[in-house]
Amino acid sequence: MQMRSLEVIEMRRVLMLCNDRQIDRRIILQADSLQEAGWQVTILAMPLDEAGAPDDSRVLRIGSASEAAARRENRVLEFYRLVRRYLPMNGWFMRLLKSAAWRFIVDQERFYLNLFLATGRRHLAEVVVAHDLPMLAVGRALAAEFGARLVYDSHELYCEQEFARWQRATWAQIEQRHISACDRVITVNPSIAGELQRRYGLARVSVIHNAERIGPLPPRSNYLHEHFGIAAGQRILLFQGGLSAGRHLGQLVQAMALLKSSDVHLVLLGDGQLAEALQRTVVRLRLQDRVHLHRAVPQARLLSISSAADAGIIPYQPICLNNYYCTPNKLFEFIAAGLPILASDLPELRRLVHDQQIGKVEDLSSVARLAAAIDDLFADRPRLQAWRNTVEQVRQTQSWQCEGEKLKQIYEELR
Repeated sequence: MQMRSLEVIEMRRVLMLCNDRQIDRRIILQADSLQEAGWQVTILAMPLDEAGAPDDSRVLRIGSASEAAARRENRVLEFYRLVRRYLPMNGWFMRLLKSAAWRFIVDQERFYLNLFLATGRRHLAEVVVAHDLPMLAVGRALAAEFGARLVYDSHELYCEQEFARWQRATWAQIEQRHISACDRVITVNPSIAGELQRRYGLARVSVIHNAERIGPLPPRSNYLHEHFGIAAGQRILLFQGGLSAGRHLGQLVQAMALLKSSDVHLVLLGDGQLAEALQRTVVRLRLQDRVHLHRAVPQARLLSISSAADAGIIPYQPICLNNYYCTPNKLFEFIAAGLPILASDLPELRRLVHDQQIGKVEDLSSVARLAAAIDDLFADRPRLQAWRNTVEQVRQTQSWQCEGEKLKQIYEELR
């Protein structure tokens, strides 16, 4: 492919590569900030399984024909794609099928290269961004062809997720093979930045938190009380996000049966494969009057609904190194909504919740400990209000407005 000099291109262009079907909030916010700074942004992502809400105008989908061609390397993956529509993603059969496909048949790196390269080549850019590890080899290949700068945005410690040992080793090898070719590496918190620097001998990894864009804090609504028929004055503890395995949600529901506080309700806001199982647990424990499930809502409505709660909870457990270092989106969404937070005592959650005095961190590893921590959270009303007052100050600095300015500076240095 013939190279084009950066100097002759008037509009600076960024090509973002995303292997997800639902575009992460982090990617959209980065696109917003770069567009504000004068970049033309294209987000190349996987095709949707079915028609849904219209995409952001900057999002392009690889064609379903490209996906089909990449999957023709094996029949197991194609079979997996079909049956995942009908069987629980976290069920034993789906886990076994996916594991078998990726272990014995698919070369992960080649799979994503086959999937994205042909379409990506049609979108010449001065900067190529690999959003998370599956896109890193694709990003490197395109950046080399374009003569472009390469940015790797590691959304998590990808190769340290709750994978089988062989999967962790394979992804670590891919990361090690390509990360040194990056002009900049970005990640979501200092702990993961330090881990990447140590593992791969990197001089610098920049931190851009998963913050949320904030506006004036709206008056607290009664939406959740009215929606679920909760009496005025009773308190609401909120979990929001995917109802999926590995998030300690079953134990959280069970803990509600042990509370001493009779006026505390739990709302689970989100969708996922565990929704039906959690609802069955609610019925089995006769907690229908205390535990409530709410379907996921569009991002535009999320903060107004979140702000109707009294506190947010993040009960994640250190089941893998990635979880141990987590700073999930909901952490910053709770901050943006002005909520005090109860979180597991993990390094980054301690730094952002305990150290900033916007809530408490505790050992939430058992049902009994969860119940005790929830009771203690709501036992001291003045303390809870003091945390809420502090959140109103902290949200000004832990916001996308601040993180977006850091991002703009990183890209300014790539000019």
